[in-house]
Amino acid sequence: MKRFAIIASFILMLLGVAGKASAQFLPDVPDMKGKMVYGGGFGFGMSGNHLSLSVSPQIGYRVFNPWEVGVRTIYDLTCDFNRTLGTVYGHYFGIAPYTNFQVYKGLFLHIEDEVMYGFVRLKHNTVSRNWYNSVFVGGGYRQYSYTGSYVYFMLLYNLSWGVIPSGNWDTPYGSPIALRVGYCF
Repeated sequence: MKRFAIIASFILMLLGVAGKASAQFLPDVPDMKGKMVYGGGFGFGMSGNHLSLSVSPQIGYRVFNPWEVGVRTIYDLTCDFNRTLGTVYGHYFGIAPYTNFQVYKGLFLHIEDEVMYGFVRLKHNTVSRNWYNSVFVGGGYRQYSYTGSYVYFMLLYNLSWGVIPSGNWDTPYGSPIALRVGYCF
């Protein structure tokens, strides 16, 4: 019985130290001053002869403190500069309703259904037009500032990647993993 009491007190002490350590890394979430959330993301990349640009503003509403619903709009531009074939431009416009739920001190789960229309142009002629649908699930972390605004980091998995349903619904992404960084206030 004595052994059990010593082991139990040792485990409780370790849990207390672990709780204090996790509190140092994950600060308390401040109360949001309003229910509306505005923000979004911006992306830019160059690799060899390839250029990509992405703009995605978002607006959301906090139903209650840990649960947020909203919509983000998307514009993606991809350019592939090729001297022999000509420059290929891809324009993608879309909308993505989302919801996320905070599970613990800035850590949250995220679900999103993205619908995009895209067309590709080569030598000033449109060579393809398609509708795309991507369903993203994953999670992330919000780093809050003292004003209630935050920077978010998300790691998402595209459930629609590699699945081609009937018709021309597909996904324009080259990988099922998406990493997003954005800012909201």
